[in-house]
Amino acid sequence: MAFEELYTQPIFWAALVGVLIGLAGSVLPGIPGVPLIFLSALLYAYFTGFEVVGGGVILTLGIFAAIAFVADFVFTAYGARRFGASNWGTTGGAIGGLVGAIAGFFFAGVGALFGLIAGTIGGVFLGEYLRREREKRRSGSSPATPEGRLPREGEARPEAASDWRRTSRAAGGVLVGYVVSAVVQGLLALASVALFVYALFN
Repeated sequence: MAFEELYTQPIFWAALVGVLIGLAGSVLPGIPGVPLIFLSALLYAYFTGFEVVGGGVILTLGIFAAIAFVADFVFTAYGARRFGASNWGTTGGAIGGLVGAIAGFFFAGVGALFGLIAGTIGGVFLGEYLRREREKRRSGSSPATPEGRLPREGEARPEAASDWRRTSRAAGGVLVGYVVSAVVQGLLALASVALFVYALFN
């Protein structure tokens, strides 16, 4: 379609604003960038009868949006696992990230991104704590110190420092996972915009 025709369509300008906000949201916190690009393209396609932007393009953009939506959760959880979290910590991080993102977006006023990161890190720590408590109950006693005696009340268990370091590394892995996710989302946003523009003018 020629630009002169697009220029006269209010829906084109509305979609363009949505796409630009989505593109910015792929690198700025709190804005679901790729899903917003998909929704903008979908609305444009719907109001123009799918004559310019067809169903195949919308399907592809929808797949990009779905990948982007789960990327934060997958990469942050994988980062925690890769940097030393146990199954308990990884599961706790995934659940905490989901809850944190929803709470941050709808309730806390801090934004989905902050909620995701804080929730994932908190979930990792909680998961690892529950794992240690479970292992303690199963063993029925506290492990001995290097001197062969049981730790006194209030004294840290010999492996506690090691557990803390591992959990801290796992929390760092959450941040690494987020950075990887941000790169992936940026690439998906660029690909989505390129596909949408190509469909408009071809």
